[in-house]
Amino acid sequence: MAKKGTCGVCINKCFPGAISVVNLPSTDTAGLQVHCYGENGFRFFGVPQISPGKVIGLLGVNGIGKSTILEILAGRKLPNGGNFHNPERGFQNFSDQLSVASFRQFLDDLASKRLSIAYKPQVFTELLIRKESVREIISSNHQEGSFSKAAVTKLMELEPILDRIPSELSGGELQRLAIGIVLLQNADMYLIDEPCTFLDFRQRIKMAEIFHRMANKGRVVFIAEHDIAIHDFQSDVIYIFYGEPHKFGVMSRLAYTVKKGINNFLLGRLKDENIRIRGKEIIFTRVVKERQWKDIPGIEYSSFTKQLGTFTLTANEGIIHFGGILGVLGENGLGKTTFAQYLFNTLTTAKVSYKPQFLHRKFQGTVRDFLTRYSNTYIDSKEYKLYILKPFSISHLLEKPISSLSGGELQRCFLAGCLGKKADLYIIDEGSAFLDVEERLNATRVIRHIVSKNRAACIAIEHDIQIAEALADIILLFEGEPGYSGRTIGPLSKRAGLNRFLQRVNITFRRDPETGRARLNKPGSRLDREQRKIEAYYYDL
Repeated sequence: MAKKGTCGVCINKCFPGAISVVNLPSTDTAGLQVHCYGENGFRFFGVPQISPGKVIGLLGVNGIGKSTILEILAGRKLPNGGNFHNPERGFQNFSDQLSVASFRQFLDDLASKRLSIAYKPQVFTELLIRKESVREIISSNHQEGSFSKAAVTKLMELEPILDRIPSELSGGELQRLAIGIVLLQNADMYLIDEPCTFLDFRQRIKMAEIFHRMANKGRVVFIAEHDIAIHDFQSDVIYIFYGEPHKFGVMSRLAYTVKKGINNFLLGRLKDENIRIRGKEIIFTRVVKERQWKDIPGIEYSSFTKQLGTFTLTANEGIIHFGGILGVLGENGLGKTTFAQYLFNTLTTAKVSYKPQFLHRKFQGTVRDFLTRYSNTYIDSKEYKLYILKPFSISHLLEKPISSLSGGELQRCFLAGCLGKKADLYIIDEGSAFLDVEERLNATRVIRHIVSKNRAACIAIEHDIQIAEALADIILLFEGEPGYSGRTIGPLSKRAGLNRFLQRVNITFRRDPETGRARLNKPGSRLDREQRKIEAYYYDL
């Protein structure tokens, strides 16, 4: 019989291994404090290894410190070591205690200007105030030894907008320009904060390949991203961020392999560091058999053609079934938003609630005022609190002005306003933009619940392939020539729709057996070759 032991808590004796101690996130065990924003402000702990020749991914929820560490790496923020009263002394104390040799060397190189940094921030504030044309911005940022101006213009698909100024650009165009400015710089380190926002799936894959090209030249590349399928595809190693959002954040001590890091994040435990970072695991449910929609009624729409300048959208007739979600996939510039707006403006046989693609802060009032007007309902009711305010975590925002919200907070408020309204059809255009992984999955659950509860129909335009796969029941594809013509294909079954879409963007993916998440296959890998051979670009293992 195995020898028994005791923990000293009670008089009973247990077999060895019967009791294990797992640490929870705490500032007491977080290690060296890197930065603090004030007396009761956000505190950040942990620094990364500086590894040339690798794409280093940063993964965590919003408000947990990813942008903070990128701003420190960019030299825009001096780490104060927690001493916000005397930042310079705090920095010296922090530097003296620093045990990560590569980061200490990085700070020395940065201070002595032996290191050049190229940084793409999360938001486009600095870019939007510029009055030069895109052509002039490209010329003024180009440095010898980097990508050429012609190469960046082509890679970032900037030819059609060269003579426009930033304030005239769409979100996707601004994102591509911001990344292009980074590529034009001949830097030792490239820092990219949320590059996928507003980009379609094809463009996301393209960006991932470009970042790898930069790393292969021996550069250091850090990327903070919420699209876990793209993170998996583009990163060589992953740092996990955890803690309490907006209170304190901790960077994992270890840089994990991509599969292990993302799975540990979803499962909520960093086993190698003995830290439980989340109470519940995130598991993507595998749909064994697709539901048949043939005999289920819904909202029908007729075929139509819409002309916008030189762009033409041709849409076939279709139906959005009650209780179902029509997932819309396609590149930018093919008319997906035009399609959504057309249905919103012309459907007279159904009550429609619409969450637009582009959000704004023009509303003069609080979140409470906004939700009341948007939802046209009493938001203090028990039902609204239970099904909308609580799952979207916006009760604490009710008295804040809309103008003060972050991108993620604003997105959750617009989703809450749209889904809080009683409607026959919900149209949600890019609902996952600005949301972190947990918020995206939570929004997916709320959308499904509201559609089912109200016996309504839903159209969801999405670029995150993982979320699209988890959300959609059937698929409507948009194909054509971006900016010139678009046409609808389908609706198709989810398997057929995803398979055709992935075939067009020339990528395959399978399902991870541990978490159920979608994993993009590396081009040319064994699984990639096998799936292409049987034309199973979307393959549920």
